[in-house]
Amino acid sequence: MPPLKKEIIALLENKSFDVLVGLSLADKKTISLLISLSYDKNDRKAWRAMEVIGLATGKIAASNPEAVRNIAGRLLWMIRDESGGIGWSAPEILGEIVRNNPVLCSDLAPIIVSFHEEEMLCSGVLRAIGRIGPINPETVRYAAPIVRSYLSSPDDTLRGYAAWASGEIGITESLSELEGIKSDNGHVGFYEEGEIRPRTVGEIASAALVKIRSGRR
Repeated sequence: MPPLKKEIIALLENKSFDVLVGLSLADKKTISLLISLSYDKNDRKAWRAMEVIGLATGKIAASNPEAVRNIAGRLLWMIRDESGGIGWSAPEILGEIVRNNPVLCSDLAPIIVSFHEEEMLCSGVLRAIGRIGPINPETVRYAAPIVRSYLSSPDDTLRGYAAWASGEIGITESLSELEGIKSDNGHVGFYEEGEIRPRTVGEIASAALVKIRSGRR
């Protein structure tokens, strides 16, 4: 294993996000290696890598916005590429990039949303919508009907992410559906604060209801 990749893995394990952001600024290969570590969504390192990419691009954009656009372009190419699962985490990463670059990359939000009909990408699209929403709501609010449509999905993860995204972007139209799934015991492995935590769809829906009713996102 290349020394840089070994270092990145160790830093991800230790949640050394600030150090990784600094490394991304110092060595452009860091972002590529972080992308390569983002594929296994059962591994918390993959989610941490996605989060770090977003944070790093926010810093890179200050001096080299074109580099950030190039990273985003590469990820979009990976989604469209027919080489298998290489781009399956790209929607989540793009969501982190837009979240951390709300002005520079706002035009990417509807492109991310457009991939929701791809089965392997849908959960990532819902995740991206929820991550972008509190920072740049106008770019994803139009997707409210799309989010709502997944509240009745047979897939636990899609229901959970749709419930969460409803709360994050304040979809008042989702209130009745969210009420209907408050006791849903479907399981979602949900990444937050550097860890993958088990949550039920009902727990997520209940939290979303509180957010929507309080107007707090």
